[in-house]
Amino acid sequence: MLTQTAEYALRAMSALAARRGQTIPATELAAQADVPPPYLAKIMQQLAATELVKGRRGIGGGYTLSADPDTVTALDVILAVGPIRQPRTEARLDGLGDGYKSLHQEIDRAAKAVLDRFRGVTISQIVQDTDAVRRDDTPAVAVVSTVCPAARNGIAS
Repeated sequence: MLTQTAEYALRAMSALAARRGQTIPATELAAQADVPPPYLAKIMQQLAATELVKGRRGIGGGYTLSADPDTVTALDVILAVGPIRQPRTEARLDGLGDGYKSLHQEIDRAAKAVLDRFRGVTISQIVQDTDAVRRDDTPAVAVVSTVCPAARNGIAS
């Protein structure tokens, strides 16, 4: 339900919160948050525009939190880097006229639950555990299973 940009922004904010008060060089932050450096630069510009982080150029430059991670919510970060689907009003649902009102209502309930969940989580609560960061070059092993063994449609669980 989240965009890759939103997840990367949350990773960057969580990584900065783990090293609160420090200025972290962009390349180091990209490695720590596991975000491609060019993508991180774009994200950090958006976070800086909303004053969640400060960026400093040059020697000793990098990024630091400018907002209190105890009060900044995950939703604040998500909204700083892009829109998220908002539940529609009953009148708007009635106006769709496509015969899928009950489906739209379920989608909107899910969207509301996501919004409510991220609204209730602060960056301090999702701070990166730097002790758990893999320090070697061993890639993580991904295990993907299909919904059912006979499924061939590419849906993974």
